[in-house]
Amino acid sequence: MGTSPDALRHSAVVAAPDHAAGEPAGRTDVRRRTGVLLTAAPHRAVADFAGEQRLAADLEECAAGVASAVAGDVPIIGETVTAILGGGKRLRPLLVLAAAYAGSGERERSISSGVVVELLHLASLVHDDVMDEAAQRHGVTSANARMGNVRAVLAGDYLLARALAVACELGRAEGSLAAETFIRLCDGQARESAALFDPARSESDYYAAIEGKTAALFATSCRLGAMAGGLGEETTAALAEYGLQLGMAYQIVDDLLDLTSTSGTMGKPAGHDIAEGVYTLPVLCALRERPELAGVLARVRPDGVDGAPADPEAVREAAGLVRDSGGITAARRAAERRTERAIAALSGAAGEVGAERIAMLSDLAAVLAGRGS
Repeated sequence: MGTSPDALRHSAVVAAPDHAAGEPAGRTDVRRRTGVLLTAAPHRAVADFAGEQRLAADLEECAAGVASAVAGDVPIIGETVTAILGGGKRLRPLLVLAAAYAGSGERERSISSGVVVELLHLASLVHDDVMDEAAQRHGVTSANARMGNVRAVLAGDYLLARALAVACELGRAEGSLAAETFIRLCDGQARESAALFDPARSESDYYAAIEGKTAALFATSCRLGAMAGGLGEETTAALAEYGLQLGMAYQIVDDLLDLTSTSGTMGKPAGHDIAEGVYTLPVLCALRERPELAGVLARVRPDGVDGAPADPEAVREAAGLVRDSGGITAARRAAERRTERAIAALSGAAGEVGAERIAMLSDLAAVLAGRGS
């Protein structure tokens, strides 16, 4: 089995199963999206072990739980979350479920844990969209475009509060973990923001930023799943390390796609990160090899005086220089090494988790990082 994050972004739509008469429209949309997701290789990797019906039911319950958590109090927030869920990949709940399936997989706690990580993820996305002034998220109108920046910030805060409330219902350890994870998310985003348009950004700073903004939530997803599955401390720690390294690999690959995929495939212009001043690993590697890239990047930076946007021609030239350098290959190798570390971390769980479950998690890591298996 194998895929790339490209394929995950644009899974072909398949016919959704029949639903019960009178089923709420939102639940119908959730079920339809689940049918789409089950055609993607990461979800197939888990479904092949757990069974398609079981995984579909659990993913639906996670999404329904997220919608339910925000549905009643502030209608516009509920509507926005429902719209975003219609295009989301639910990777973090998938990681929760995969880790829970490696153990006893207590369903109620697994579902609630999936709700926690998805709410945390959505809160970070809403705040990111405000910072980026994004008009769309997952192909639908973003929260800030729907309700303005002030209300969108409040919506992100509300989603965070709901995540913490659900986590605290699970227990003190889960509540503390959710809070610490969001602190790390903010730290990662702050590190990235502090390095915008900085060609002197170090690779260590890049790694620290993506560990906070992406990998920390992958690690927490796996840790919460292991806790819900009743696994021991050593195994839980091993699965958390697996999630951390997998999250690092996933973000590196995502940053590669920004440079190697077409605008139509990505749903945003190729080189978007360069235009926003986010110099990711392939760019940093290319800067070492092609010093002239720094001069091109200087032309990309928007004019802070008259507010002129980034020069699109300079963006294309910079992206071309990165693609023509060894930066792409170096970043791919870095992603491969992180994937190998993720799979190696599973050895710490082998004493409690059977070979079939280890194989499922290994397959999931391989396809999420776009390497196949």
